[in-house]
Amino acid sequence: MEITCLTLLLFMAVMVFPWPSYAATTSFTCDFPVVASPSGVKKESERFELRFLSDTKTKKAYLLGNLGSSEVTAIENLSGGVTFVEITDSGNVMVTAIASSGEAVHSRNGTMVGKLIPSQYYGKCTIQ
Repeated sequence: MEITCLTLLLFMAVMVFPWPSYAATTSFTCDFPVVASPSGVKKESERFELRFLSDTKTKKAYLLGNLGSSEVTAIENLSGGVTFVEITDSGNVMVTAIASSGEAVHSRNGTMVGKLIPSQYYGKCTIQ
């Protein structure tokens, strides 16, 4: 079998030059028009939106906000949905569960000055 100069050059190029590696990212833009809290269930007067970015290559996820981003934990479930868990600097836990249909719930479970401040938001996410 004869190895041509061109074949040898192609082989060397493949071995020497790195091929680009692209991350597979998914973004979630969520709008939550309904909130439930100890005072009852109501439609939000102001828009409440959350945006997440999940990178399947690095296995990292981020909550994107107006003041920057923070890393969150992404947990995929067996039915194609995902749950994002954020633990704030003060130790409060925020959980956003998104079904494969885009339906979503965002739960804030925290305390402030020794008192519970629970709330739960219901809405829908656009998955891209």
